[in-house]
Amino acid sequence: MTFYPKEALSSFPNPYRNKAYSVSIIQEITLNRQTFLFGLRYVPDKLLLNHAGLASYLEQILARSTEKAEILAHDIIEDVMDQIIPKWIEINLKQKQNKFGQCVLITMEDRQPDWEEDNILNRLSSLF
Repeated sequence: MTFYPKEALSSFPNPYRNKAYSVSIIQEITLNRQTFLFGLRYVPDKLLLNHAGLASYLEQILARSTEKAEILAHDIIEDVMDQIIPKWIEINLKQKQNKFGQCVLITMEDRQPDWEEDNILNRLSSLF
């Protein structure tokens, strides 16, 4: 039986659907022996992401991943979007310094079609 990391993601109903707010989660992760700061921020719609499920998902996807950070960020944003369908979502991966002395920051964003509530997004500060 094959288990896919995406199956670890779970959600629950958003009891405050009529409110405009954001949820942010920051966690240190390791990809290919390189440490990154992982940030997920989203504006929920009908569902909220289960934080324990996200931690399990990250553990599983990182254990199997030999991909580049850009590919990992894309896969994570797609999987989370499929699970909770937020109004807006942002994924950040920040590496302090790689073996070449470079600092790397990857940011990916997606949103529901026609969602243009940028007033809440304009008030958000950087995750890190």
